[in-house]
Amino acid sequence: MSTPTPPTPRLPAKPTRLPAGTPDSNGSEAPSETPSPVLERLRAARPKNTGPAAPSDDAGPGSSYPGPPPATSARTSPAGTKPGAPAPPVPKPAGKKPTGSTTAAVRVTASRAAAGGSSVIRHIGSWDPDLVRRIVVTVVTIGAVLGTAEVAGAFGGPDLREASLGTFDPAATLVSPAAPAAYAWLLIGVGLIGYTIHQWLPAHQRSPRHRGLGWAVVVALLVTLGWAVAVQRGMPAMSLVLIFLLLATLLASLRWLNHYPAQTRPEGLLVDIPLGLFLGWTGVTATVHTAAVLTTLGVDWLEFGAQRWALIGVILLTLAAMAVCMTDRGRIAVALAVVWGLVLIVPERLLGDPQSIPVAFAAGLGAFLLIISAGSRRHRVDHAYRRELRARQMATVPPIDFFDDGEPVTARQ
Repeated sequence: MSTPTPPTPRLPAKPTRLPAGTPDSNGSEAPSETPSPVLERLRAARPKNTGPAAPSDDAGPGSSYPGPPPATSARTSPAGTKPGAPAPPVPKPAGKKPTGSTTAAVRVTASRAAAGGSSVIRHIGSWDPDLVRRIVVTVVTIGAVLGTAEVAGAFGGPDLREASLGTFDPAATLVSPAAPAAYAWLLIGVGLIGYTIHQWLPAHQRSPRHRGLGWAVVVALLVTLGWAVAVQRGMPAMSLVLIFLLLATLLASLRWLNHYPAQTRPEGLLVDIPLGLFLGWTGVTATVHTAAVLTTLGVDWLEFGAQRWALIGVILLTLAAMAVCMTDRGRIAVALAVVWGLVLIVPERLLGDPQSIPVAFAAGLGAFLLIISAGSRRHRVDHAYRRELRARQMATVPPIDFFDDGEPVTARQ
């Protein structure tokens, strides 16, 4: 039996490339061998260093690693730092985007502001519009009445009747009424205060009639105050625009009153009469103020002369007032205000300066026709109302039997 021979170990094959740094037979250094995959994975798994790169383990003595950076010298260090001290931190650029925490804080602040704004809007939307309207009407009425009185000189200031435009001067134009005509504004102010008190009564706090009328009164009072200031400061163009804007606003309020007529007599006395006086006297004031402004500026359209234009103004005022008084049941308050102005033109043109008998006659005739037209309209409307009421009452009364024999009328038929 033979003895087994141990296996002879196999020698590794001869490398085709020489190790790195080993010169070949020709004296030149052979290129390094390709690194193994294991070494590549180890290098990839090595933690990265944020500081200056250190020399690798396999770097030889002839490596080109520059080494750590030299310390800052005293010559190159910033002012106020010691040599060798670390450099101050570099400030961040201004255009850099905010971080996540800053963005979240901004979003929270914006959401809180939006929530607060929406809560304020909801709070304002929850207000009672009728209460707001009554408060605004009250504040504006008191403020406008006191402000207009202050502009007119009631509290010791310059008198509005002495303004440069001459609106309240009886001798300024041929259609200017006598001095007592300006007291109509005092009666209108007292009537508007009565209207303001009337709207606070429990029966009228939510009345649809006052919901639209209140804002028209507010606009009219503010425009009146602005017109008085424009007249006092001598602004002819602005004053003309404001007086006709006031006239249009009061005409709109009259249309609202016709759409919602008064239900009781006190309501007619405290609402319709003050606003009717306001409208009628505004028409008279617009005519007189227009004539005063044109006279001050020296305007004579078509070269008609002052007397012809005065007659045209009186006729237009009378016709416009008659058209207004023919609405609803006949606006007696509007007619009274215009008649007050026309009647005071008559003595001023007969006895005052300048004199004009034709203008005085036209003013007197216009006042007469206006009273007749307004009274006629009131009479016809009241007569039609009484006839309608009587017809409704007679509809419920059984017919009269002239051949009464004790049997009902239906049985004989």
